[in-house]
Amino acid sequence: MDTEASPRPRHGGDHPIAIFITSISAAIVVAGGFGIIIIAFIVAGADLFDLGQTFVLVGSVITGLITLWLFAWTFARSLHVERRLAAGLEIDEPKLSILANFRDSGPVPSRS
Repeated sequence: MDTEASPRPRHGGDHPIAIFITSISAAIVVAGGFGIIIIAFIVAGADLFDLGQTFVLVGSVITGLITLWLFAWTFARSLHVERRLAAGLEIDEPKLSILANFRDSGPVPSRS
């Protein structure tokens, strides 16, 4: 009995549309989950401590801006990682800059 796994061909894994759909899905899940949880805390806290409508409005705007940034960063990071993996490179350390994920960076030295 042969115990070695035979390499299976990848079907559509390197296709740009598949990478785009994967990246957008990851960004929706991460940012959407974050936004929903934080807004729930803001609404619950405002109700519990009777903070009023202004607190909810300001908290919602701040949370919305952070959620939009998180969505864009997650999307850019996912595209960056997929591009590096397709090129046969290792995954590099994440940076907080959204634009840094769109720049081509050289190979990362392996940690030994």
